[in-house]
Amino acid sequence: MSGVRRPTTTSRRRVGSVNTPRIPGAPSTRAWTHPKALLGTIRRFAVDPNSVLERQLGIAGVYVLSQVLFLLPGVTVLHAAPVAAGGVVIAGATAAAVTWRTRPVPPRAAMLIPLADILAVGLLRAGTGGAASVFTIMLVLPVISLGVEPGRLPMLLGGPVTVAALLLPAVYDPAAVSAAGWARLLFGTIILGLTCLSANELGRRLRSRVRAGQHLRREKEPLLAAARDDADSAAAAAELLAESEGQLAGVIVAVTEQSIIGTDRSGRIEIFNAGAERLLHVTAGDALGRPVTGFHRADELHDRGEGAGDGFAVLVAGVTAGTPRVGEWTYVTADGAELDVQVAVTTRRSAGGTDGVDRYLFVGTDVTADREQARLKEQFVNLISHELRTPLSSIVGYLELLSDDEDHPLTPDQAGYVATIDRNANRLLRLVSDLLFTAQVESGRFQLTEQPVDLHAVVQACVDTATPAAAAGGVTVRLAACDDPAIVPGDPGRLGQAVDNLLSNAIKFTPTGGRVAVTLSVVDDDDTAPVGLVSVTDTGIGIPADEMDRLFSRFFRASTADEHAIPGVGLGLSITKAIAVSHHGRLRVASTIDQGTTFTLELPLTPISDPQPPATDRRSVPTHR
Repeated sequence: MSGVRRPTTTSRRRVGSVNTPRIPGAPSTRAWTHPKALLGTIRRFAVDPNSVLERQLGIAGVYVLSQVLFLLPGVTVLHAAPVAAGGVVIAGATAAAVTWRTRPVPPRAAMLIPLADILAVGLLRAGTGGAASVFTIMLVLPVISLGVEPGRLPMLLGGPVTVAALLLPAVYDPAAVSAAGWARLLFGTIILGLTCLSANELGRRLRSRVRAGQHLRREKEPLLAAARDDADSAAAAAELLAESEGQLAGVIVAVTEQSIIGTDRSGRIEIFNAGAERLLHVTAGDALGRPVTGFHRADELHDRGEGAGDGFAVLVAGVTAGTPRVGEWTYVTADGAELDVQVAVTTRRSAGGTDGVDRYLFVGTDVTADREQARLKEQFVNLISHELRTPLSSIVGYLELLSDDEDHPLTPDQAGYVATIDRNANRLLRLVSDLLFTAQVESGRFQLTEQPVDLHAVVQACVDTATPAAAAGGVTVRLAACDDPAIVPGDPGRLGQAVDNLLSNAIKFTPTGGRVAVTLSVVDDDDTAPVGLVSVTDTGIGIPADEMDRLFSRFFRASTADEHAIPGVGLGLSITKAIAVSHHGRLRVASTIDQGTTFTLELPLTPISDPQPPATDRRSVPTHR
């Protein structure tokens, strides 16, 4: 019928079922019926900080089991009072253990539980036959429980209590303790005491190990935390290093103006950037895995290695970690063209590289066009210098003939004109010589004739030559030379040119009435090799401090020289420094505005005991260092 409402599925209840609300925290029915759940509940219930309840439940369970033995024939109760008293004592000890599980009690109070258990077993023993009781063996359980307690105090208290428990049968039957009974009593006490002592010592050792383990764990925790932090830092650093290496590899590959080739330790190519592809006309795919020596001239590697078979060893010779090597090599392109390349060889490492060298990097710059331009420039300068030197030398020569013609003497005016022409022609001739020498220096080499040179003679000759010009300008020149011999291996002409340049500059930049002091000394220390020092000091206009770093550049003139309108082209000091460097020496300067300047030419000396014979050959000396 439509008017009747049928009960829904959710409103139906099973017949006989009762919905009982579950009490929070209470164990479920299943927890009490399932064996494993029951054991788990008992175990959780019995656990307390001192494990007293856990031990007491075992002792109480054995005590309850002992009451069942009364049902067996042969086990009789002789005195019911001590048996009942023992049950009360064991029940009270168990109740105390349950109470102390949830309440804070002094640690020493826990020993009262096993002491009470000893007394309870003693009462049970006294009521069931004394020494003949089957329950005597039960004393082992509370004695062991007492021995587990920390310290020696439980043992001291347990001894008298155990003896008292063993003597309880005498209270109900004084004749129960015979002579043999006393021996049994003494022996049993000793056995129980040793059992308690063993349990106590074992517990002490276990607690000591637990404390040591806890101490180690406490010490290990910060170490583990630090190790985790270090591991995280190392992982982050490795990730950052790998990312940086990837970025560096990307940058290297993207470079197009320089050839960058990376190899492994054996010389196999691992990196081949766009610049190398453009320079050598080889794609990176074709170059990877090939030996880098394949792009070098075999005869060049053979000659520089003095016949060594390993060409790659010649390329990386002298290259160590942190010490790159720069040299010029000839690259051979895929189409057979040869290029002059300046190559910087250095070491490189991977993210997991060791302390040794594991990879190499070759950075090459094509200098073929530069070398060709330098050659053409030198050729042009030599040609122009030659073309200028020849007519100038001819002009100077004819001027000398004109001045020395006794048959047709010149008038005073004509002699003055000829002197002016001669002076300017010689000036042009010196300028041409300086330009030629500068071109030789710029090209990287110029010729020296090496022989032993006496600095005394060179300096004296330069002073004698400069003195007339100095006197004409009102400048006094003085020479102070040491008595020690000063012999240097070098070119006497070039060394004289260097000292002449310093003297002429000093005289030129010193006003009338000033002084120029030339000093020659020898410094021979035990720590350094002997050197000769030629110092030229003037009282001239000085050089600004901010212009010192550019002083030896070609065509540079100090601002003080321009202010005083002193003529010059700025080549003398660059030439002088080139001469000093070519003789393995150096040129130093110190100056103060309006007070003067000191130039010091420092040259290594040849030992007097081993003089060098005059050299007959000419050598080419590099000037760029």
